[in-house]
This record gives sequence, structure tokens and C-alpha cells, in this order.
Amino acid sequence: MIRAVGAGTAPSLRAAVLARAAFALLVVASVAALFLAQALKSESPLVFWPISHTDRFAPSGVGGLKHEAHFRLKITVDDVVDVWVVTTAGREVDMLAAKLPMHEWVHRALHWDGTTSAGTAAAPGTYELKVRLEHAGQTLIVPGFRLLLEDRPA
Repeated sequence: MIRAVGAGTAPSLRAAVLARAAFALLVVASVAALFLAQALKSESPLVFWPISHTDRFAPSGVGGLKHEAHFRLKITVDDVVDVWVVTTAGREVDMLAAKLPMHEWVHRALHWDGTTSAGTAAAPGTYELKVRLEHAGQTLIVPGFRLLLEDRPA
């Protein structure tokens, strides 16, 4: 059996070197991503979980529930915020605050009466808060915070 040594080794050697370089690059990228993820986890969030005084309400007051949802919002930076009530699908229902100046670590009281921006009754259901921080350039839906509207306003 005759083997060709010279012609077939260069491409396979080149492929092996490229494979090793690609593997090394993937290892470096994975380690960098790990450090970046840890750095992001240690940063404080822009919006703290709102303190809810009323997360379940009925504008008609049926069942002894409060007529409005009352809660306090706190952010970690000085900024100007817009706050909306949105559906769980993200559709804006009512603007609670526009161009509201907020100072870091200071609570601001907000409330929602179960109506839309147009003044009509919002449908019963679960709603969330969307906050836009003007100077930070970020808009987010407050994770995990829910307002439960039991019935339509009277």
C-alpha cells in the first residue's frame, strides 16, 4: 500500500489549527460572558418593586374592595418618568404620570381608578405597570407587579 504524505497533510493540518483556534475563541467568549452576567446581576435595578397598598380593587366597591389601586413607586436614580397601566400583552391602558420628576430612593404615591386614558371603564382583568425613565433612556414593565381589576367602574 502506498501512502501520499506531502499533498494531504497541509489542508488537514490547517483544519486542525482552525478548529483549535475556534475552540479557544469559544472558551474565551464563554468566560467573558460569565463575568459580564455577574456584573449585571450585581447592579441595582432602575425600578424597585412598587409597594402595593391595594393590588386588588373594584371601582364599584363591591365585596368591600377598595375603589382604587394605591401603590408607591421608587427608582434608584434621579430621573423623569412616565408611568402607564398596561395589559399583560403590553397595550397601554392609562397614563398615570407624565414627566414626573423623581429622586433616587424616594417613594412616589400613585393610584389607578380602573379607567382608560379616554375616560372609559377598563375591562376587568390583570394589569401591569410600564415605566419609562427619560434620562436613563429605558422603558420597562415592572416584573411581577400586578393590579387586579375586579369589575368595571360604576
